[in-house]
Amino acid sequence: MRNPRAAVRGGTDARKWIALVSVLLATFMGLLDAAIVTVAVPSIQQDLRASFGEVQLVSAGYTLAYAVGLVTGGRLGDLYGRRRLFLVGVTLFVLTSVACSAAPAAPVLIGARVFQGLAAAVMLPQVLSIIQNAFTGPARASALGGYGATIGLASISGQIAGGLLLAWNPAGLGWRAVFLVNVPIGLLVMAVAGRTVTESRGARSRLDLAGAGLLAVALTALLLPPVLSRGLPLLAVGVVLLVLFALVERRAADPLVPLRLLTRRLTRGLLTVVAFYSGNAGFFLLLAYHLQAGLGQSPLDSGLIFAPLGIGFAVTSLLGKRLNAPVPGAALMAVSLASVVLIAWHIPPRHQVAWLLPALALSGLGEGLVAAPLIGRVLSGVDPAEAGAAGGVLLTATQIANASGVALIGGLFARVLGGTPATPGIPFTEYAHATAITTSAVLVLAVLTGLLARTR
Repeated sequence: MRNPRAAVRGGTDARKWIALVSVLLATFMGLLDAAIVTVAVPSIQQDLRASFGEVQLVSAGYTLAYAVGLVTGGRLGDLYGRRRLFLVGVTLFVLTSVACSAAPAAPVLIGARVFQGLAAAVMLPQVLSIIQNAFTGPARASALGGYGATIGLASISGQIAGGLLLAWNPAGLGWRAVFLVNVPIGLLVMAVAGRTVTESRGARSRLDLAGAGLLAVALTALLLPPVLSRGLPLLAVGVVLLVLFALVERRAADPLVPLRLLTRRLTRGLLTVVAFYSGNAGFFLLLAYHLQAGLGQSPLDSGLIFAPLGIGFAVTSLLGKRLNAPVPGAALMAVSLASVVLIAWHIPPRHQVAWLLPALALSGLGEGLVAAPLIGRVLSGVDPAEAGAAGGVLLTATQIANASGVALIGGLFARVLGGTPATPGIPFTEYAHATAITTSAVLVLAVLTGLLARTR
């Protein structure tokens, strides 16, 4: 029988790098979609006459479905072929994007967003698997650096692209344009990846349906409360179900997540991932509130102010593995966050943006130095035959971190503020105070990231 690993490593180097560009473009598309919709939420609510709970589900439906399906999506790639599942995921993502853009009512849009999240869960875990199987040594480090840079650019571009599309309003589409932008990107990915990505798969086995179902319910219970800011008792249920999932997997003949994956290196790496991404997600949320509700910036201007962070993240992600400096990167993040605390507390409002720009650039540089080596270290030592499952576990950890960071840091921000950011009459000084206090909490997470990275 033909060696699947040898098949992946065949072909020219040029073809591999073109394939990498195509799968990174898909990564950009999937992550962009999670952020770009946030800017369009007010327009969606007004046009579809949706309730606040419904527009919450427009965003939460995608996030939940994506997070819940990641491990199963990665495992399906291991079993039936990463290239095949990647192309299936991209196709479904394009079709569900069209369905979202054509939604006549909020419930239809929510349903389409759930299916779009599931499509992303099939598509995106394959990217890390394809990289793990196609590249080795320094080439893999460079490819993972490109992956980290893509994450940084996508996280910032969503707010900017969403604001620009709403301002441009092509063909009078309004908010529907933020979904249709996926169509040309997806078609390009399908055309290029279909010709350049080589198939790979792990050992033949069966999908652990019991494990997949149990994990889906457990992750829903864990992620629903932070995403919707209610239902906290579900968290305890989620923890119990995760323990039950581990017991079931231990006895399964073909487990969804082979427990041998959870080595000391991988477990410590996942803890670092949770500290890093939860801090980032919470910081992005509170600073967006501070800029828009406190300083009176528009959503588009707020997104542009974040641009130095995204650029810094992209630059050092490309160099991060070569520099191999996650601990200095965490130190840079800590210095930047301390600067934000001082700026929010002591600089007059009219001058804060000018001071924040270099502080955010410094934060982006530090984050890039952490992210690219971190991904490589987490996945190092994983058998390429199980790269899909490992990639799914890693991406699931980032989603749990994002949701918990938003919930915990956002909740602390609201408590210090004395109300929600929509509460009328809250003066800027209160926003500055709340931003400074909650940024200090994120600073602790940045320091924890550095300590965990040091002990690897």
